[in-house]
Amino acid sequence: MSAQEPEVHIEAPVRRWCDARAIPMPRRELSDEAALLIAAGHLQPAAREVVLNRFDTERAFPDIGGYSKLRRLSRIAEHETPAPSADGLPPNPLQQAKAAADAVRGADARRKLAGFRHAFTLNRISFAAGVRAVRRARKDAVHLDLDERDALFDALCLTPLPLTPSAAAVAARTVARVAGPALRLAPQLAGWVDGHGAPDEGLLVFEDRYDVLLFVAGLVYDKVSYSRSVSAGEFDEQLGQLDLPTDLVQISADVVQLKSVWTQLRYAPGLADGTRSGELDKVWDELVDRVTALTRVGDLVDVADSKRPRRLSIESIDQQIHELVQRSGEREISTQSARRVAGQIMGARGDLPPELSDGARRALPGAAPAGGAADVGAAGAPRSSARPDSALPGEAPKAWRPAPAQPRDQDAR
Repeated sequence: MSAQEPEVHIEAPVRRWCDARAIPMPRRELSDEAALLIAAGHLQPAAREVVLNRFDTERAFPDIGGYSKLRRLSRIAEHETPAPSADGLPPNPLQQAKAAADAVRGADARRKLAGFRHAFTLNRISFAAGVRAVRRARKDAVHLDLDERDALFDALCLTPLPLTPSAAAVAARTVARVAGPALRLAPQLAGWVDGHGAPDEGLLVFEDRYDVLLFVAGLVYDKVSYSRSVSAGEFDEQLGQLDLPTDLVQISADVVQLKSVWTQLRYAPGLADGTRSGELDKVWDELVDRVTALTRVGDLVDVADSKRPRRLSIESIDQQIHELVQRSGEREISTQSARRVAGQIMGARGDLPPELSDGARRALPGAAPAGGAADVGAAGAPRSSARPDSALPGEAPKAWRPAPAQPRDQDAR
């Protein structure tokens, strides 16, 4: 999102985006802070409070180069092997190559996830390691136990991430290398996607409506947190009434629980009666309204950021004018001092005229004689009395230098 073209959606149609499972905007990902707060919604209430306390006290979390990669790797690692065909026929070479490519990608993704999990949960820089350090962290309510860190890492693997065609492209190239030139030209390969494709680069597609709602809420947090106007303190009084980290954690917790209940009802048709479904729909409407209200706040901050350069330019011009007006007293004092010095010089030498004639102003460049005519040299050529060495037409003018000081008359003393 550039400063010239902010992504502004006043009264954003969040409900329509959730129903379509898509957001019309260029591809972007959530910040690590937003991902952590959304992941905290998967934790127990005590662990959520610890995460919020760490945010309030600016305690760092392990840096693994971006948490969005965890969701991407988890999708690849959880890819299921297709079941054998019902007719009992063996898979064709294309299916075999695809299965082999998926197996290789899945094993590599699981290996990377294991390394990231170790780097996250056992990080001795972000989390307390010694006995005394652990006691002090628990006293400050900022300590996460090892099982809570594992749960937080698992939750980071579930944070909302737009579907991209990158995974399908990588898999297609892998199949092309494994299957050989013959299968590289197979028409089935062109239409094969593994569920990770988005039809339009300007459209973010998600797995379900819950990911859309959490992603929009995370975008609001990022907009406000990284806003230049907010960083400058322009909306401290207004935003002081909101607690965006707590709001994002609460929204995430409600969405996670709502999704879990809907999943349970889906596999228990006898329980999905009209009363339960209606109550869950009401909860969903409340969550959508809450995120929509926060989205308006983020969009207004975007508008303020887009107008900030012009506002700063106007303020800068007004400030410069104010400074020039303030220095008017200095200019007046300097003018009076120069006139006073000139009067003192005239008083010290009684033979000085009150006003200098034009012919006596040899130190001023471009001064013309009193009659307006140019002096004539010995050869009869016109010559300027003020600048005898001025350039001819078509030539660059020479640098002007003041006339040399006249020698004093020693006999006049």
